[in-house]
Amino acid sequence: MTSNSPFSIIWLDAHIGLSTECQGLKTLFQVDLAPAAAQFPVPVDPIDAMICSIREFGASISFASTIEDALQLIDANSYYQKKIILITSASFGKQIIPEIQERDFSIHSYYIFCGNMTSNVEWALEYFENGMKIQMFDFEIDLLIRLSRDLSDALIEQGKILLNNNPQAALNYFECAHTLAEKAVERDTPNDPNDPHRPWTTHRRILDGENGLIAQAKQACNNNTS
Repeated sequence: MTSNSPFSIIWLDAHIGLSTECQGLKTLFQVDLAPAAAQFPVPVDPIDAMICSIREFGASISFASTIEDALQLIDANSYYQKKIILITSASFGKQIIPEIQERDFSIHSYYIFCGNMTSNVEWALEYFENGMKIQMFDFEIDLLIRLSRDLSDALIEQGKILLNNNPQAALNYFECAHTLAEKAVERDTPNDPNDPHRPWTTHRRILDGENGLIAQAKQACNNNTS
């Protein structure tokens, strides 16, 4: 899905270049991980696993460790008319958003990670009230779960657009959306059965079953080949 996705994620983080960060994702990119190899097998990290799922089923992910690097990536992805999703820390976000506006870049949505939500709400709220799609999180895993769900919803909408004219492409979108949403459910399900929290599963009603979008797309594909 990555190459065909209309979305592109840019992750701005000062520490993303460290060898200990996002090891699973860097393995997918065939980046040298000598420090990790020395500790083989590498334990599965839930944040790393979610990032890998998003990259595989939702959108490409590019990392930047400076604001200027992120702006260059935004410029490059804008050239290819990608819908850009920006993930950034609150400190970087506060600096880069005015730069993005000054350069008139189009950003589909912002996901802001901040250790102290209270101290960052005021500046972010101003952008939110002006219509900017901006969400803030104080836990990385919560950010990634929400991003997975949002991407799943967006892929479903893309699939609906293609369903009548290109059902095979629509099916690909629907199946990736389903997988991505299920990964979010898996990470969002409490270990304690007595915990009242239940993960969001609306995608199942839309995609699954005899009348679901996946079945509709498969039927349309069969009709085209018969």
